[in-house]
Amino acid sequence: MAKKVLIAVFILAGIFLCQYTICLAQEVSKEKIIDIATTTVKDSGIELKEVDIIYDQDGQIWNQKVGYLAGEDKSPNHGILRKGFLKNYRIVYFDFKAPIKDVWVFIDKDTGEVLTVYRE
Repeated sequence: MAKKVLIAVFILAGIFLCQYTICLAQEVSKEKIIDIATTTVKDSGIELKEVDIIYDQDGQIWNQKVGYLAGEDKSPNHGILRKGFLKNYRIVYFDFKAPIKDVWVFIDKDTGEVLTVYRE
């Protein structure tokens, strides 16, 4: 009898753990990521006028920018994210009209934490 109760407890604990893990693995929504990035940029004192806000989920726009930076920019910001970190974040790109330089906000896709902000 004690063995059956113990087995049932382990099974229930396993089910709970699986459900809890699945809940944690869900990504933060696109809308929430854009909202977090927008708040971050506003909090840094930048006014969001004449700007296109672009959700760069796959990092294609950023990769084009990095390719350009590799030849043109030797600033410390060029290596803002460590190698191998690309799979776990989303990027929101703020494409400002002149005179404000563009801003890139990198956000953890699972937690919604702002990882870094790159300003040109």
